[in-house]
Amino acid sequence: MSKGADFTKCKIRLKKSLFIFKKILTNFKPAARFVLWVKFLQFIFIPFDFILFFAERLFVKLKPNPNVPVIFVVGLQRTGSTLVSQFIEQTFPFHPIGNFNTIFKRSSFILHKFFSRFYKKMPHNHNYQNFYGISPGIFTVGDSYELWDQWFGNNHYLAPGHISESQSTQLINYFSSLYSACNKPLLTKNNRNALLISYFNKLFRNAFFIIVKRDPVAVIRSTIKASEDFFGKGSNLLWGLYPNNHFETNHYENIIEAATAQYLELDKLLDEQIKKLNADSYIIIDYKEFCNHPSKTQFELIRCLKSKIEFDEDEITIIDEPFEISNRLNNNGLDKKIVEYLKKLQKPNK
Repeated sequence: MSKGADFTKCKIRLKKSLFIFKKILTNFKPAARFVLWVKFLQFIFIPFDFILFFAERLFVKLKPNPNVPVIFVVGLQRTGSTLVSQFIEQTFPFHPIGNFNTIFKRSSFILHKFFSRFYKKMPHNHNYQNFYGISPGIFTVGDSYELWDQWFGNNHYLAPGHISESQSTQLINYFSSLYSACNKPLLTKNNRNALLISYFNKLFRNAFFIIVKRDPVAVIRSTIKASEDFFGKGSNLLWGLYPNNHFETNHYENIIEAATAQYLELDKLLDEQIKKLNADSYIIIDYKEFCNHPSKTQFELIRCLKSKIEFDEDEITIIDEPFEISNRLNNNGLDKKIVEYLKKLQKPNK
């Protein structure tokens, strides 16, 4: 079985990369193939990104601004936070952090200043595809782990053990520079950031958190399926966030119980962070309710955001058309086992 620290090991990282590559090649959806395109562009533009980064340090003098308005879409893995972030990007006047930031992860002003004027939102009825947090489109919002790894390290399963003052300063500088270039509230989505809500709340005075939650059975079932996608069927490696360094899947009967315990501990950690937030700093979105009534979610979000962040309400596109909730992963046998483990693990100790 596995623990969060295991995913820095070369053997596991290589295994994951090979399975992802195979999955992409056998997947006919544009979102999957676009992952390779982003990786290719990121590689060939490395020298240009470095040149721009040093040019900005020499010639662009901007003060760090902890008042930058940043909207964080967060949620545990497989809760639908990617779809929610895509929808908000396409209907609200915010600037997305995603694939373009992945390609140019060091530079944060010159290119963004120039290209932000060409950014066009996709029509609201386009297909909201994604491949595990990466969406097609150069400017589309997405996990952009390559960007966040500069400050938090490349283990995407655990919160970083320590974030130095220097790393925090670099992060603020990046977002300050990006906001100066785009002059719009910044919209970002990354699942690991669900473990760092308290950190971001202290770092940015105008941070707002959109927290996406979903039915536990659906989350656990989808996490088990994703584990197969990333590590192969029959593997004992559990994909997704780990609540802490001490969580080990070999403490449980099987991968199903481990995934159930993983969800329960992560959800508890999420709730503990939410309790520390001011009421005007967050909104909790239920994924099923969002899919059934997206416009209702929009009006609630507008109401919550207005007291915290400035934006033009006239630029918001209200969408009434519901999203179809996929049932392709439904599995009565697996769901029954998950429910049994939820009851077992939630039962108070006597």
